[in-house]
Amino acid sequence: MSWKTLLGGAAVLAVVAYAVIAPLVSPWDPNDVDFDLRSQLPSLTHPLGTDMFGRDLATRIAVGGRTTLLIAGSALGIILVVGFLWGTTAALAGRGVDSLMMRIVDGLLALPRLPIAIVVLVALRLSAATVWGIVLALSVAGWMLTARLVRGHVLALKSRDYVTAARAIGSSWPRITRRHILPNSTGILLVAVLLELPVVVLGEAFLSILGLGPPAPAATWGNIAYDGWSSFRVWEMLVATLAITVFAVSASLFADGLADVLDPRRRGRRA
Repeated sequence: MSWKTLLGGAAVLAVVAYAVIAPLVSPWDPNDVDFDLRSQLPSLTHPLGTDMFGRDLATRIAVGGRTTLLIAGSALGIILVVGFLWGTTAALAGRGVDSLMMRIVDGLLALPRLPIAIVVLVALRLSAATVWGIVLALSVAGWMLTARLVRGHVLALKSRDYVTAARAIGSSWPRITRRHILPNSTGILLVAVLLELPVVVLGEAFLSILGLGPPAPAATWGNIAYDGWSSFRVWEMLVATLAITVFAVSASLFADGLADVLDPRRRGRRA
């Protein structure tokens, strides 16, 4: 692996570890309001300062990371399932059905994700969005690229000898998918997860900045950035934005490097 891949993976793990461990060891309650401590700059007691309600910002960033990663992980799970089923069905169903399903995917890919997510929230009357409303909106807006990646991969697997042999002895496509296609698609699914991860995290941030994120006192990176922007707290907004940026860039670097490892042709081109 390249140094960029290792650096990206280490940064992703560090952010996840901070989100998991920091709230457990922090002496501060992330929702404990103390107006005597509001809007303080970083200090030994509060390493990242406090917000406009006197809440410890370091703890809020960690708890917000938990919520953001929960949203991202849940949305990615749905994206993987829908994308895999759609892409596999298109690849195995025949030219006519394949063409129709991929034209639908192309049409949806031509639309910006954020407006799709907003339309989903409004259509389902989730304008005061819950965590699971955000998960659903991001999933509906984000499964298409995974479906296209899986479809191309499955088309390549269809020509493999073991798939041809399985068809020759009368195995059905569902059985072949379960026994051969799914186990041999773990690499492409992992790449799809890492490619979608920064996009989903940024999607949650944008929805929160527009006021469509989980309501207070729930903390997400997007909500914290929005609170800093709305209260003219540049430092608070900067810290949350930096957390989003570091995680998104690190995940992108790791995904790109992992794609090189799993695809020898890309390694050859870069060499």
